[in-house]
Amino acid sequence: MKKYRVGVITFSDGREFVHRDLLETNKKFEDRLVKSLEDTGEIEVVRASEIVWKPSLAKKAGRELTKAEVEVTVFNYAIWCWPHFSVLAALFAPGPFLLYGQVNARYPGMVGLLAASGALEQVGIFHEKIWGEPESNEVREKILTFVRAAAATNRLKGERYGMFGGRPMGMYTAAANGDQWMKEFGIDVE
Repeated sequence: MKKYRVGVITFSDGREFVHRDLLETNKKFEDRLVKSLEDTGEIEVVRASEIVWKPSLAKKAGRELTKAEVEVTVFNYAIWCWPHFSVLAALFAPGPFLLYGQVNARYPGMVGLLAASGALEQVGIFHEKIWGEPESNEVREKILTFVRAAAATNRLKGERYGMFGGRPMGMYTAAANGDQWMKEFGIDVE
């Protein structure tokens, strides 16, 4: 079975001194997430080269994942993060997007996730949210469900299917609408 290529971008506080102070914390949480994903045996993880703490790094991370041809992008939040970084990354990274928040009682990562989710919603970027311990079977299964569906959606793009016949019993409303199939699924109708 071909593994799913999943990109991971971890976000940080936009103040450089805070980012530096929490860099190791962020890296540890990212390592836990990546290990959990890879332990499924279904996922190949591609990490952004740097943890995002300023706009230029958000764009860079998105471009890196696009170049790596990931099928899904996971935004990882372990501490408070500036929400607009997620929007900028989403403009350049391949979707669909999963916002993942780790349980971290010392730092408000969940608040960062929710603020980023609100920002993405406001600009119309589809995403889902999951939070919990990355080693939890329940959390891992939720992530896998999203990854499988998102990858299937992307793998269908550019495919074609053939159709024999026409309207069933003369009903226009029951016929496949070719432009809608292209718009919704990226699939061409022949």
